[in-house]
Parts: sequence; structure tokens; C-alpha cells
Amino acid sequence: MTKHQEIPWKRISVEAATIIASILLAFAIDAWWQDRQIRVEEQEILAGLHTEFIANHEVLTRNLSSNLQAMQSLQDFLSLIEGDQSQDTKAIVLAVLTDMGGPYTTDLGNGTLNALLSSGRLENLTNKRLRALLTAWEGVIGDVWDDEANSLKVVLEIFVPYFVQEHYWLREIERSSGDSSAIRRLLADETFRHLVTIRIDYKDHLTGEFKQAIAAAEHIIAELEDSIE
Repeated sequence: MTKHQEIPWKRISVEAATIIASILLAFAIDAWWQDRQIRVEEQEILAGLHTEFIANHEVLTRNLSSNLQAMQSLQDFLSLIEGDQSQDTKAIVLAVLTDMGGPYTTDLGNGTLNALLSSGRLENLTNKRLRALLTAWEGVIGDVWDDEANSLKVVLEIFVPYFVQEHYWLREIERSSGDSSAIRRLLADETFRHLVTIRIDYKDHLTGEFKQAIAAAEHIIAELEDSIE
């Protein structure tokens, strides 16, 4: 009769525990590696966004400055009409005609942000405040673009046709003196004066949109710099 062999439970338990521990360790290593890859990718995204928004901030700041300068010229023109002779009449008139006949737009580089949003990877960013700011950015810069689009429509449909109708040509003003008949006629034109006030209103509103966009960009940059390792 075969003698009953005792089952080595202790050895089996140790081996089973070793196998289970090996499997769990493999899962842990895989999870750690995936998380590390996500964090590496996040840092690359953050760096790209930082470069992008630094550039956007520079463009917005430059365009705000140009907008304020143009608005000052428009206001100086109204002062000329009121009899202020302390400034260069010809230079102001040229600046006003150039601004009112020019379609100015703000071109920003949002490639990194657009790719992030379209890919659905925004949630990979661990900074919740940054995610909220980036989500809101499209609306903020959209207000700037809407203002510029409305202004462009006014330029093309009202300002330029009126300039053509009245023969207000930059070249003619450039060749004239500061007290030429062309400039005197323009200064006496009540319709042109009204168009200048319309342009000032557009510029003033756009100034506010620029300032909001610049502030939003600065907040985003600050959160990016806090998140970049």
C-alpha cells in the first residue's frame, strides 16, 4: 500500500505568494511607467504652451500699443477741428486716414492649444486652474477677433467708400502742405468728423478687449510657470 504523502502547503503558499507579488509588481511598474510617460508628455505640452502664450502676450501688447496710438491720433484730429494748432496737422491727418482705411487683425499662434483641445488631452494637465483658464481662452480672444471683424466691416462698407466718394487720398495729403486745401476741406467735413468719433468708439472698446486678453494670457503664463518642473 502506497504511503500517503503530505502536501507541502507552506512551499506552495510561498510560491503562490511570490507569483502574485511578481504580477502585482509588474502591474505597478507598468502603471508607474505609464504615469511617468504622461507626466513627461505633460511637461512637453506645458513648455509648448508657455512658448506660445509668451509670443501671444507680446503680439497682444504690441497691438494694444498700436491701438492706443491710433486712438490718440483720432482724438488729436478732433482737437485740430476745435482749433488746436500745437501739433503737426499733416502728420495727424495722415495717421487718421491710414488708421481708418486699414484692416488690422490680431494673428496669434494657438497651434499647441488647439491640438491639445482637439485631442482631448487637456485633462492630462494636473493643474485644474490652468485647465479652466485654457478652456476660457477661446472666448477671451474671440472677443478681440469679433471686435476686429466688426471694425473691418465698418472700414470696408463705410469708411473706404466715403474716402473714395470725397477723394480723400493719402497720396494727395502726403504731397500737400499742412495748410493745403485738401486738409482744410477734410477738417471742415462734418461727416468725416462723425466717422472719426465712430472709429474712436470702436478703438476704445477694442482697447478693453485687448486688456482683458492680455490679463488672461498673463494668468495662463503664471500657471504654466508654476506647473513646469
